[in-house]
Parts: sequence; C-alpha cells; structure tokens
Amino acid sequence: MVSMKEVELAVDEAKDMLRDSGIDLDVTADQLWDWFETDLPVPDIGLGEVVINPLLVVHELVEIDEVLKMGLAITKDVIMRNPEKVDDAHLVAAKVELLVARNVGASEHIKERITHIEKWASDKTLSESRKAEYRRLLADAKDALSKIHQ
Repeated sequence: MVSMKEVELAVDEAKDMLRDSGIDLDVTADQLWDWFETDLPVPDIGLGEVVINPLLVVHELVEIDEVLKMGLAITKDVIMRNPEKVDDAHLVAAKVELLVARNVGASEHIKERITHIEKWASDKTLSESRKAEYRRLLADAKDALSKIHQ
C-alpha cells in the first residue's frame, strides 16, 4: 500500500512538471488520495501504480482540477454519477499529460499512452463525437512523438 508521504512527494513532483509547462494547480495530495477512493464503472489503475509515474500523476491532478472546476465534489460516487463530465475532465487531462510529456521528452511514456488512446478512440460506450476527439488526440500524440525523435 502506498503511503501519504509517497503521494505528497509524487504530487509535488507532478506540480513542478506542470509549472514548468506553465500550468499551476491547487489540487492536494489528500484530494488525489480521495479520488482513488471513488467507485469506478470498471477496474482501473491504482494509486500505488500512479504515484510511481509523474506523468500519470499530472494526468490525475488535471482531471481532479477539471472536475472541481465543474462544481463537482470528490465523493465516493462522483464518477458513477457524472460519467460524461468526468470523461470531459479525462480528455483535458490526457491533453495536458501529453503536452507535459512532450515538453520533458518522455517518448516511452507517449508510446505507451498511444495504445491507451487507441482504446479510448474505439470505446463503444462513447459518443461518435467523443471518439473523434480521442482520434484527434491520438494524431497529436503521434505528432508529439515524431517531434521528440527529430
């Protein structure tokens, strides 16, 4: 099990990466912890797996920030009760994650995320317009990857 100290250190590192890309967030380690206590429609990555990858922490912090900006509270059922809003936040978070990954030259991370984005772009539970947004994100990720290797 991950400790709160590990979460705090991971949040600080991710916030530094975000600031280096011109983004400042007020999301706390406690909020990240609570986010991972919410109910999910399908099993997903755990907090212990996230805190070891600063770019995934970036993603989660942005996602939480977006959810909070929508006026939602981080409750046990926030994701289950607001799937479209949370997916809106997820899309923004994925875009920011890729921006930061490109800025730090994290080509391996981008390669791995491309496989995830491909799945999102074909998710049968999403609207065609949302799948199209994920296809654009996929193209952006591939473009970012090619620019890192130039």
